[in-house]
Amino acid sequence: MSVPQSPWATDVFGDQVAAVRLGVGQGLRNMQANAQAAQEQAASRTTRTYGTSRYENQYERLQDELKDLPGARAVQPFGFSYELMLIGNGLLYPFRYSKTKSDVRSARIPSESRLVRELFTFAPAPKHTQDPFDIDFGTAVPTAEPRGALATVPQGTQLILVPFACNASELLEAHWGIAALGANRRLEWTTDPEPLHLPQSVTSYTPRPISIPHQITAHTSFADGTEPTLTLSSRTASDRALHVPAQTEAEPVEDQTSEDDATH
Repeated sequence: MSVPQSPWATDVFGDQVAAVRLGVGQGLRNMQANAQAAQEQAASRTTRTYGTSRYENQYERLQDELKDLPGARAVQPFGFSYELMLIGNGLLYPFRYSKTKSDVRSARIPSESRLVRELFTFAPAPKHTQDPFDIDFGTAVPTAEPRGALATVPQGTQLILVPFACNASELLEAHWGIAALGANRRLEWTTDPEPLHLPQSVTSYTPRPISIPHQITAHTSFADGTEPTLTLSSRTASDRALHVPAQTEAEPVEDQTSEDDATH
């Protein structure tokens, strides 16, 4: 059964809106399956393994499902370990907002990291509020100039939020929409956050090996090992194609990998 597409989604993704919507839902289903497999393999009394795997897979499994769409491009923010997908005029940003079903309209961004502030330069501006005495306290959320591959994103790109709820037992729900970042990490939705279909079937499942393959066991000392290959450039293929300057000396940055504080 076909799902009617909202005007904003059609404006952002054009003719590919149905494929993008399907791919996002499938990517989240695959994320959950891989994270649960990692947790089962770990046989841990805590769900930390699930949380770590889920965080990684929320980016990588969406990329798997969307990378072959016409015009799709992976964008790696500066100092961030994963890539976000840019399709049409939409830059997709998935994040977990809850471990239980709850009103997505009350969802908050997990943190106000430098990465989050850079991403929200592609979102609408938050509503300007003043106190009853008309005292202007300025912008509630500090802005940050996009760096790295984000600086090459075309004008007119819009940040598409993909908040989802899940835990180690189940994937509960997911939505997408456009929102501004207000005070205290609150989202000010400018579109209705639309529910996404989450299929039951898994299309990308990577079981974790119990043993690491292709290990040489004949070494008798440390010096007998194979010398590692040195990597001289960490730029992605898309960065090289767009001539994004290489970072020869990394500037101090805050830890972007912890921008999602929901680790369990």
